[in-house]
Amino acid sequence: MSKKKSYTVYFTYDVNDHSLKFPLCAEVEGADSGVYTITNIRQDGQKDGALLPPFEVRKAEGIWKMVDTDTTSRLSTAIGAAIDELEAST
Repeated sequence: MSKKKSYTVYFTYDVNDHSLKFPLCAEVEGADSGVYTITNIRQDGQKDGALLPPFEVRKAEGIWKMVDTDTTSRLSTAIGAAIDELEAST
């Protein structure tokens, strides 16, 4: 049975090459398998009002990718960087 890690990450979502940024946060649950489930993405400072449905990310060859499409995005990169930063500090 894999050990799960749960925490909140804070990140900035860069919508259009640094011209439009949103401070967001999300709940993260990670397992030893390397797959992280992201839920309740919302504006920083809000407790409710998820902006997106839950999804999963994983890091492959140093790149954070969406599990369902096996592609990278600005969102997966931003959340992945927040996960890396948080896990490096613990």
